Amino acid sequence: MDERRMKMPRRDKRVFWIIAILGMVCFLHELPGTILAQEKYPAKPINFLIGYPAGGTTDVCARPLVAAASKILGQPIVVVNKPGGASAVAVATLKTEKPDGYTLGILPSGAVLSQHMRKVPYDTAHDYTSVMQYAIYLYGLVVQAGSPWNTFKEFIDYAKANPGKIRYSTAGPGTPQHLVMERLALKEKIKWTHIPFEGGSPAVSALLGGHVEACSQTTEWKTHAEAGRLKLLAVYGEKRMIDFPNVPTLLELGFGITAPSLISIVGPKGLSPQVVEALHGAFKTAMEDPDFIKVGRQMDQPSFYRGPQDLAKHLVNMNDEVGTLIRSLGLRKE
Repeated sequence: MDERRMKMPRRDKRVFWIIAILGMVCFLHELPGTILAQEKYPAKPINFLIGYPAGGTTDVCARPLVAAASKILGQPIVVVNKPGGASAVAVATLKTEKPDGYTLGILPSGAVLSQHMRKVPYDTAHDYTSVMQYAIYLYGLVVQAGSPWNTFKEFIDYAKANPGKIRYSTAGPGTPQHLVMERLALKEKIKWTHIPFEGGSPAVSALLGGHVEACSQTTEWKTHAEAGRLKLLAVYGEKRMIDFPNVPTLLELGFGITAPSLISIVGPKGLSPQVVEALHGAFKTAMEDPDFIKVGRQMDQPSFYRGPQDLAKHLVNMNDEVGTLIRSLGLRKE
């Protein structure tokens, strides 16, 4: 056969190459891990879930951190408040999101405790990708300024002598501040009533309104205590608070109790190392933002840093320790 007759016509060649190129583009687009499939991250806004209402300590302190990280990443980070169940609702929602880096959330100590105190659809030790811990909570017990108790001992003595007369509010069942009150009740043989709310601000408002006799909570009560509307009787950390140097810790009072404390950022399980690196770098740098530092100081939420690997290990250890404690106290509620 003549070689010239075997050659493809020029127009057919063009059609062939167009089809071949289009086919290759489609193939590469569908192939995970290829250069074409990897867009620059982030390429669109990121949702940031907070499991407490707007205006609480967690929300107020997180917003300047999120705003600073947003500028670094070059995309908006949209705060979505999803309160309920000591943040269990938001944490459960985060678990089901696509692990593409466009939905993150705060994992607080309350969510860790919740999984050991009642049934929840997540495991904080294994269902998430750790990004960073950035702070810890401070806690305390407050009463109205006009109440008859001026010391924590007076409050405890009254509660022991008057079963069922004390109602106390918290940001929800399973929070560290709830666990502290449960431990005190067991240790001192006290019968009191827990009134849970969806966040710290409404829990404090309940005390201000006279609907409860005490509030066991993070520092949403601080401005009211400074203004003389509330009295701070004890704090739950290992050290006294800087702004309330005369208020003792439960350790100093001989109760041997501290509250677990953790405020961290996580994503759904399966975030790529590249996404984690980008997020960690942005949020770690954001911890140096003056507004974040200022608000954390005002709200008494100290900064505390753990990187992705250290946070992941800490979550495993924290679950082991808290789970053992809650089981030993018989606080698991099915």
